[in-house]
Amino acid sequence: MKSVCLVLLFALLAIVYAAPAPAPAGNDPTVSVLRYSNDQDLERIQQQIIAQYEQAFGGTTQIHGTRVANVVNPQRIQF
Repeated sequence: MKSVCLVLLFALLAIVYAAPAPAPAGNDPTVSVLRYSNDQDLERIQQQIIAQYEQAFGGTTQIHGTRVANVVNPQRIQF
């Protein structure tokens, strides 16, 4: 009985892995990984992406300056 269950399990796993992955439709969102080495490189990539969208959809885009976060020790805050 155990061997029959084991064979059925392997058969089901084989069917699952043999099934082809669904092909993405034409309008499905995709994810791209951006690789950059410094802030200037990232800024250049961002400007290229914005230029693509402006060319495709028209209009203009405003780029805001980079914001800086500071680390605060909550134990040293005095109320």
